[in-house]
Amino acid sequence: MPKKKGKGSKLARMSDEERARYLQHRAELELEAKRRKQQLIATFTKNKLKHEEAFSRLNTAKINEQWRYILRQIKCKELDEDVEYLWNNFDRLLKAKDLVIQRLHSELEAADMDHRRLQEAHIQMMDLTIGRYKQKCIHLHESFARERTRIVSNEINELNRVRKHLQEHCHQLQNIIFGQDKKMENVLTQTKIQNAVNIYSIVYLKEDSLSRLMHYVSNEVEELWRQLNETIIEYEKNTGDKRKQYDYLMEQDDAHRVDVAQYPKLQTQLQTTIKSLKQDTHALSQKREQSIMELNDRIVYMRKRAQSFRQIFFMNQALDTTQLKKLTIISASVLKELQRISEKGSTLLSLLTICSNLEPFSLTVQKYTLRDTGSRRAFTSCMSEPFDKLDKFWEQFNYIKSDNILMKKECDKLSFENKQLRNTLRTYLLTISRVPAARSLTSIPV
Repeated sequence: MPKKKGKGSKLARMSDEERARYLQHRAELELEAKRRKQQLIATFTKNKLKHEEAFSRLNTAKINEQWRYILRQIKCKELDEDVEYLWNNFDRLLKAKDLVIQRLHSELEAADMDHRRLQEAHIQMMDLTIGRYKQKCIHLHESFARERTRIVSNEINELNRVRKHLQEHCHQLQNIIFGQDKKMENVLTQTKIQNAVNIYSIVYLKEDSLSRLMHYVSNEVEELWRQLNETIIEYEKNTGDKRKQYDYLMEQDDAHRVDVAQYPKLQTQLQTTIKSLKQDTHALSQKREQSIMELNDRIVYMRKRAQSFRQIFFMNQALDTTQLKKLTIISASVLKELQRISEKGSTLLSLLTICSNLEPFSLTVQKYTLRDTGSRRAFTSCMSEPFDKLDKFWEQFNYIKSDNILMKKECDKLSFENKQLRNTLRTYLLTISRVPAARSLTSIPV
């Protein structure tokens, strides 16, 4: 059976870069295993908590059910005691209530007798009162009738006296009215005479004024007729040129009438052009309305599209805000992780300085003498820019790793030699033990 190769030999065959990748891979596997272990623990605890919650709900339900059962038993016991108490005291209460009913019945009969007596007395008193008031009403009615007849007779006498007095006053008023009528007739005759005299004087004055006015008007009319003749003659002199011009205008009017006779054809042509223009305007208006409708539809579509864009923008904005929040959280966690790594790096640097100070001088000389410049250059050329600052760290790490590998090789070599020595010693002891003469010597304890 071939012998298995150890991990040390496997690492020894690797280059520095492969070894670093291998160690990094191992660290990642360990972290993944640790994460899975934590996840399993978390799921186990969650399941356990769920089971505990279910059991707690079940236990609380059982406790509540038992508590309700106990309460029902207590309530039933109390009701049983109440029923037993009522059953024991029912006869006593019944007798007491019978006695109360009998006492109340006797009191009710006594009250009924008293009520009847009082009612009879009240009826008698009411009858007496009604009889007295009836007699009083009859007496008052008789006195009222006598007083009424007396007042009526007095009023009739007074009315006759007033009527006589009014008749006397009427005779006096008739006499006064007759005197006033006579006086008014005299006044009217005098006023009529005076009016006739005044009318005659007015008519005479009017005729005189009319004669004078006629004389004045005839003179004025003659003067106005003379002025009218003069103005007519002057008008004829002044309007001679205008008449000639009027004749010329009449001739022009006839010529224009001839021209106007030709206008219907032009009018028909213009009407046809107007109709065509109307049709064109109607078509243009229809096109304009159609274009307006299309533009309105386009505006509605653009508004809907703008609304959708706005919604998409708001959604993207909300998504960006959520992503920004997530990024801030992740960046905070990354910053914490980087801070932790920087703290680890600072601790490693401090440990490195402490270890380098504590290393002996021979080890440092050996470290720098065993350095492989070619592999170092190749390793540094393969490293990226942010990791080239860890050059010394990786040099020391690789040196310690190589030293460990050499020590393991030396240990393996020494262990192999030890095994060989043990085997030779065992064979030697076996050969010696086979010799009978030397058995006594071999039995001596070492």
